[in-house]
Amino acid sequence: MLTSTQLQDIKDLQNVCEDFEDINLKLNWEMLKKRKNDQDDFLLYREDRLIGFLGIYGFGDSYEICGMIHPHFRRQHMFQELFQKALHSLKSRPVNTLLLNVPGSSTSGKGFISHCEAVYDFTEYEMKWNKQELVSNSDSVIIKTADEQDIETIIDLDETCFGIVRSDAESYTKRIFEESSEGNLMIIHDEKVVGKIRVQRTDNKSFIYGFAVFPSFQGKGIGRKALSQVVMQESKWTDEIYLDVAAANSKALNLYESSGFQTFYSQEYYQFPIK
Repeated sequence: MLTSTQLQDIKDLQNVCEDFEDINLKLNWEMLKKRKNDQDDFLLYREDRLIGFLGIYGFGDSYEICGMIHPHFRRQHMFQELFQKALHSLKSRPVNTLLLNVPGSSTSGKGFISHCEAVYDFTEYEMKWNKQELVSNSDSVIIKTADEQDIETIIDLDETCFGIVRSDAESYTKRIFEESSEGNLMIIHDEKVVGKIRVQRTDNKSFIYGFAVFPSFQGKGIGRKALSQVVMQESKWTDEIYLDVAAANSKALNLYESSGFQTFYSQEYYQFPIK
């Protein structure tokens, strides 16, 4: 478990790195605050000052890595040192997929990627809602809070729509429900569950992610109506609404843009070979 001091040190270093490169690092703070495995975080200090950090984030048998080095201490192979420690830690675990997360505009991150064996996988877009009038004029699309009976459907959606290995989707979903079922929403169309969406509220901000509709129900305007309902609900208490989405094509992005969302940065994911 990370101490309050370590968490603050990580936050301070994140601010320095983000300001230096004008980037946004995805450090999964909700996970950092609830750490149980002390082999998931690697901190590098110099004279009581945190100058490097790397975090491992597990989703079943799939893992993501994201980290940073203070700008004044780069080009000294320090991140490579942290990365090797992380790889050593992962050797004792069953790993199906290992992804390296790099801010889309990070020169230092791209430099590291260019010198390792990782291969580009996909891009996740971070979008922010520009307040506008939304109308939900369909009674055929309803949003409801998920319960334990919806767990299998959520797993099906993650596997079908995001290509997540089923065991990973199962592990992640069950862990989320163990922590809290709050924020897990199901999309109902004509009395049938056809999709899901997740909302997390923190620091007077709303974050929307995990948005999926079964392929056979896509292209019918269901997703647009569901998203409008969620945004309308969240806008009652905050104007700061964010959306994380891995959109594979411009048509998908147009759906979110038509609801008032605009991309303000992106995260690129690279798959690192498991040996």
